[in-house]
Amino acid sequence: MQMQISPTGERHGLINEVANSVQDDNFKHMTPENRTKAEKLRKEESKIVKARYINHRGENERLTKPYMHWAGDPIQTWHFIPNEVYDVPMGLVKEVNDSGLVKRSDKVLDANGNPSVVRTKDGGKERIHEFVPVAF
Repeated sequence: MQMQISPTGERHGLINEVANSVQDDNFKHMTPENRTKAEKLRKEESKIVKARYINHRGENERLTKPYMHWAGDPIQTWHFIPNEVYDVPMGLVKEVNDSGLVKRSDKVLDANGNPSVVRTKDGGKERIHEFVPVAF
């Protein structure tokens, strides 16, 4: 993982990393069963994967995101440019792919068509940022 520089001079990829003041306690506060699960999840999320960043709002949109998932992990700042390929932790991929804005539909009248009783209807998520696998 390293910082990249675009042809226009824009820094992207992992652009900053600082130490975390919270110490890693190796899950000592957890039960043995939960500790095993957490250690397995931490290992899976720290795996580095190759993925292409997609922004569904356009080619000129960017994503700058801090990332730190576990106590003791360094705090990283990532900057992504659409259609570029990055080596990123799997936990960051999951976090970005699970994000989105909740869509609200237009106002809907009640079953009788009464305009005085109006409610909103929830929709799904609008995905803005996404990583697609290049080599998962």
